[in-house]
Amino acid sequence: MPDLAKIIHQEIELRGHITFARFMEQALYHPQLGYYTSPGTKIGRAGDFYTAPTVNPLFGAMMARQLYQMWVWAGRPAQWVVAEYGPGTGILARDITAAISRDHPSLYAALVYYLIEISDELKKIQQQTLATSELVEIHKFHWVENLAGIGPGYIENGCVLANELVDAFPVHLVKQSDSGLQELYVSLSGSEGNSVFTLMAGPLSTPELSEYFSIQNVRLEKDQRAEVNLQAREWLAEVSSHLKRGYLITIDYGTTSEELYAAHRFDGTLRCFYKHRLVENPLINIGVQDITAHVNFSTLATWGQQLGLQKKELITQPQFLLNLGILDILQKQPDYTQNTDFAKITSAIKQLVLPGGMGDIFKVLVQEKDVS
Repeated sequence: MPDLAKIIHQEIELRGHITFARFMEQALYHPQLGYYTSPGTKIGRAGDFYTAPTVNPLFGAMMARQLYQMWVWAGRPAQWVVAEYGPGTGILARDITAAISRDHPSLYAALVYYLIEISDELKKIQQQTLATSELVEIHKFHWVENLAGIGPGYIENGCVLANELVDAFPVHLVKQSDSGLQELYVSLSGSEGNSVFTLMAGPLSTPELSEYFSIQNVRLEKDQRAEVNLQAREWLAEVSSHLKRGYLITIDYGTTSEELYAAHRFDGTLRCFYKHRLVENPLINIGVQDITAHVNFSTLATWGQQLGLQKKELITQPQFLLNLGILDILQKQPDYTQNTDFAKITSAIKQLVLPGGMGDIFKVLVQEKDVS
């Protein structure tokens, strides 16, 4: 049994069954052994999954266009902070700042870029990635573990960016029974010394779970399973309390409440990824496989409104990129037949915006605070 599995095993033996949210938190974020905090390649061909920035620098260039527009809408302040949550290998930060340096020099002069990262291993990788950019000065970048670490403790003017962050927040698992909503806990099954992790139903660990569905006027079908991401509200509260004026861009795969909890999603959306393979069981490969669930953009918008973050736009990723002019890139190619990059660019655009590609189920939620 891997070390992390032993740690969780011992916790259950000591405390009794634990919520799936606690299990997922340990599996992904244990300080030394969690999936995201331990050494090893997670993103790209050698990892377990791809993200949009790893496809092509085009994604970062489009984000640079959006950030430039936001800076202009905000009145071109003398300093514009971009704070990226979960920056991975640093590829998106590199591509955004390189495109801003090349295409929007006035914004580049005002730009300060923060990478919000808790993993020392990933910080080293990000620093190496950013050091390879010839268009960007390394002093533009700063590392903090949370928004409170940004001097003077908040963002005066700027944008918080979260690309594929919220889907990795720990979620509670629930199931509808004849007697009402129940929570699924992680417990142990089997004989002593040969036990394995299993799911068991029990009373809700917090009334927030039933309130979550009541607010949305959602009732699950009998025996239907679903995920509830309560940590997303805590995260939005953190963003709102530290963003004085500006925007929040959340890019992730997910949908609205109506679609997310529809009957055809009877078993929920919890998925695991291990070396680019889909794994149905989240209770195995502990600490070495990714665990994710679809994001509920309806609750992000509702909670954000309650916290002072007004919804500006909720749109699919393909439409978001098309609106920003991603197809313009093709028109700028001098000679399609001779340009060796044309095939790569065309392939990247297809993957980002066409049905069946990465953008098929991705949404972009833009929220704003105190920007007229």
